[in-house]
Amino acid sequence: MRLKEIIERFTLVSGFEMKEVSRFLPIIADCKALFEEQLRDSDERGLKRAEHACAVYAFYRVSMLGRLDDLSSFKVGDVQMSVEAIGDAAKRLWEAERESISDLIDISGGFAFRSVSV
Repeated sequence: MRLKEIIERFTLVSGFEMKEVSRFLPIIADCKALFEEQLRDSDERGLKRAEHACAVYAFYRVSMLGRLDDLSSFKVGDVQMSVEAIGDAAKRLWEAERESISDLIDISGGFAFRSVSV
């Protein structure tokens, strides 16, 4: 997966400007690593879908950080945003995106046995 593509899509879904995204790079990189671990073999189209979903997931994770910091709002460009509204929108966006890429990757948060040693 290409970090540059994920970052560009992150800016689109989050509304942050590119210069503001640098503080979220560790979260974006962690999401990329998670997706790469889970990604099934995919063609170019599937890779682009996975990169977009990774950006959406990173936005969801960033929105959750605002809630943990007890922020009530923040400003993106000229627009003041409610953290709660952003978090709810990010969650709905991520849930829809997770469903749409279920054929490529399983990020359900569930438990699965990878192997059993006897």
